[in-house]
Amino acid sequence: MKRVEALVQIITFGECREPAFSALCQFGFDSDVELVEISDSILADVLQLFIAGFISADELEEWANFIECRDDINFARNEGYIYALSNPELMGEINTEKIIKMLEVLMN
Repeated sequence: MKRVEALVQIITFGECREPAFSALCQFGFDSDVELVEISDSILADVLQLFIAGFISADELEEWANFIECRDDINFARNEGYIYALSNPELMGEINTEKIIKMLEVLMN
């Protein structure tokens, strides 16, 4: 699996997400180039996974933390959302009501 494929599987909760983590270990941690972007649609899809109960609050927080620590992921467009999701102790717990509101704001 190539680096971009692994990153996409991880950030979209794809079917090959677990093997993607192993595949990503083959590549250096640092990157001079941002290879993927957290678009509004990717963020919206992940928030909908949480609302539907397919992923937990912990998984959503871990997802956001993963994104924040990667040089090869561009999340500038949705930096505020990623920050809020990765810091629930500062921004308030992750719950369905808040994520629905976040999704509404994102989609407008």
